[in-house]
Amino acid sequence: MREINHKISDGEDFKKIFDSLFDSLNSIIPYDRIGIAEIKGDILCSIWMKSKMPTTHLNVGYCGPLSGSSIKDILDTGNPRIINDLEQYIFENPNSTSSKLALKDGIRSSLTCPVYSDNKPIGIVFFSSGRPNTYKLEHIDIYLEIAEQLSFVINQDKIRRAAARVQSTSQSVRMLLHDLKSPLGVIQGFLQLAQDESWYSNLDEEAKAIFSTLNRNTSHMQNLLAELAELSQLNFQAGRVEKSEVLLKEFLSEVYTAGKEMAAKKYISFEVDCNENIPDKAFFDPLKIRRVLDNLLSNAVKYSLRLTHIQLSISYNQEQLHFKVSDQGQGIPSNEFSKLFCEFGKTSVRPTEGESSSGIGLAIVKKIVEQHGGQISVNSEVGKGSTFSFWVPIKQT
Repeated sequence: MREINHKISDGEDFKKIFDSLFDSLNSIIPYDRIGIAEIKGDILCSIWMKSKMPTTHLNVGYCGPLSGSSIKDILDTGNPRIINDLEQYIFENPNSTSSKLALKDGIRSSLTCPVYSDNKPIGIVFFSSGRPNTYKLEHIDIYLEIAEQLSFVINQDKIRRAAARVQSTSQSVRMLLHDLKSPLGVIQGFLQLAQDESWYSNLDEEAKAIFSTLNRNTSHMQNLLAELAELSQLNFQAGRVEKSEVLLKEFLSEVYTAGKEMAAKKYISFEVDCNENIPDKAFFDPLKIRRVLDNLLSNAVKYSLRLTHIQLSISYNQEQLHFKVSDQGQGIPSNEFSKLFCEFGKTSVRPTEGESSSGIGLAIVKKIVEQHGGQISVNSEVGKGSTFSFWVPIKQT
């Protein structure tokens, strides 16, 4: 098993690892065939099988319901099961389809063992023989000695396959988003070119309003696609962040300039309150943390009325940098807080001047903060405004 663990660490293909198990376990448990099946909801599906005998009828890909099956009892009790006369077993259990298929393949006895991870059943290992009366109680004891290692191998395979599916899906989504951006960009380009043509000035106001609506919506769609692409990339990257040394004075000066420009569009005053004990340097991903702050400040402006006030507060405590973005906007009902950081989670509160909102921005913010090892929260009161707070560790690791 130590050799197999090394193979897993080295990233070896799991089919090869399972094949090596088939060769190595034969010295301690008799079998002509080993199969591994994985629980998928209320279904058990065969994911790997190797045999010295033909596997014409029962093979990889076969799935059967768990509910009402004898396998369910094995998983519930955690007790392996020995069948030493498969023909007799089928006579007593005529509804067992998998047993009938195994019998057609020449199997005459079997040892069926549950596999657990974190005390939860994840699958079954089948040791099968072409001879009757192959298995004894001592073989159950042997299996129990290696069960934890087998569980580790099977669980790692499950995790790796799930990660591969996520990666494949993420790549497909990114390709789709890229393909959508191109024709949308063409439409937007033609709309802008049209407005530069001499005939455009001769259009009536209704026609110009149509062009304006098209322009506004294509811009919104471009922004939405960009946020979807960013969210997909964050999901793909999981916990990876590009931390570097950040000069905080320069970083916060850039944030202040950007925030002031955003607020000025609605004649909102903006100030930064920076605690005196802020260190000169910190370690985080400056592009991503800037993305977080830009989003929170943009939202504060978007959901605030004109001539109000927004404040960004920064403090330092126990190797953590704390940020607070406070506004005097409409506020958010407390029973809608749970929607804020979910993908496409929109509340009943709407931007004050019809600005666009995708419902993705705060989901991106939350992922970035958590990728840094920090946390984000909100405090809000309807009619008085909202404060979004987050902290990130800034010590070099």
